[in-house]
Amino acid sequence: MSTEKAQTKILGFPVWMIAVMAVVFMILGKTDKMITNMVGALGFALVVGSCLGWIGNHIPVWKDWLGGGMLFTSLAAAAFNTFHLLGENTVAALNTFNGGTGFLNLYILVLITGSVLSIDRKMLIKSFAGYIPTIIGGVACAMLLCGVVGAVFGLGFTQSMMDYAVPIMGGGNGAGITPMSKMYAAALGLEGDAATQAASAWWAKSFAVISIGNLFAVIFGALLNRIGDTKPEWNGHGQLMKTEGNMAAGEDPIDKVHCGPQEYACGLALGLFCFQIATFYGKNISFINKAGLGFSIHEFAFMVILVALLNIAGIIPVEIRAGARAMQRFFVNYMSFPLMITVGIGSSLTDYLAAFSNLASLLCMFATVVGCMIGTFFVGKLFKFYPIESMITAGLCMANGGGSGDVQVLGAANRMDMMSYAQISSRIGGAIMLVVASVMFGMM
Repeated sequence: MSTEKAQTKILGFPVWMIAVMAVVFMILGKTDKMITNMVGALGFALVVGSCLGWIGNHIPVWKDWLGGGMLFTSLAAAAFNTFHLLGENTVAALNTFNGGTGFLNLYILVLITGSVLSIDRKMLIKSFAGYIPTIIGGVACAMLLCGVVGAVFGLGFTQSMMDYAVPIMGGGNGAGITPMSKMYAAALGLEGDAATQAASAWWAKSFAVISIGNLFAVIFGALLNRIGDTKPEWNGHGQLMKTEGNMAAGEDPIDKVHCGPQEYACGLALGLFCFQIATFYGKNISFINKAGLGFSIHEFAFMVILVALLNIAGIIPVEIRAGARAMQRFFVNYMSFPLMITVGIGSSLTDYLAAFSNLASLLCMFATVVGCMIGTFFVGKLFKFYPIESMITAGLCMANGGGSGDVQVLGAANRMDMMSYAQISSRIGGAIMLVVASVMFGMM
């Protein structure tokens, strides 16, 4: 036992060494002596996040059924914020690093590039063709089940859908409930300060709702991962579509490429370039985004489409495809826990506790998440999707908190390779929900 402990390493460091580093970072963070640019933020997130993730992955029951290190790290960061265990400047630096500096964007774009380029071209076309209908099936079932539960508990069928199902399935905060709150105020016919106050009130309530919905989605992601171990016929192990004659390990040409620094650099550069093009297209060219429809398509959705087209066209050399996949695996293995620090630090445990105070509301949120899994289970089977993968990506990644929620759900479900599908859910699926919300608010 002592030999095993001596050999245990976290992020490549002996446990005692990284523990000392983590304590020093916590002291510097608490006293606001930490560097407040990306150097300090990345250092704190990498060291402290890796330690917390390791702890979460070794807690009995929690590691198998409640999200393991991913959820534990996120909740621990939320506790840092709730109990003021870090100084204001440190918290601000971590928030800025995740948002303004773009660490979350970098993480997601690397995973999108690697995951899409890793999929066989024919498989990519077939899976994407059935994916949107699977999302819609999940949304319909989620709203229906939420409405029924709301009606049973006296909250009203339609009102429950608008208060709980629409926010949870809406794609998170920035691309979901924020534009929805403006739609809500407009539907009431309000203008000026009155409209602002109504939108803010709806947003505040909905933010608590999506926080709990995201927590349920993460927990169910971990549960589905375990269920997949007991139901091998449901489990694609990260592959969405069932096929005959799948390539065995080592038969794909990219498996034969030895990735060195050059391949890593190429894969990263391609991802950064594609994200830049997708962002430029979304902001300056897209007729959908410029049509004044009340909603817009996120740049990550355009990026998924762009990288998919490059893969289908077969113009990306195999060495670059392999490099993109290698970069993806590096970020999954070593940057996931640090990301959870920067994601969780922007939340508070009180947000979760407040939403647990009303049983009827809690049941409506629970029913929404369960409903999206039921819908994607049955519709996904029509397109020969593995049930575990379709429920996680087309279902739970619609019911989570957007981009950061995708990371949490896929991390808990051990399905990080499916980030491209998760982003279709959060971005294109989220845009679909904005249309649904505008119609429902208009009928209110």
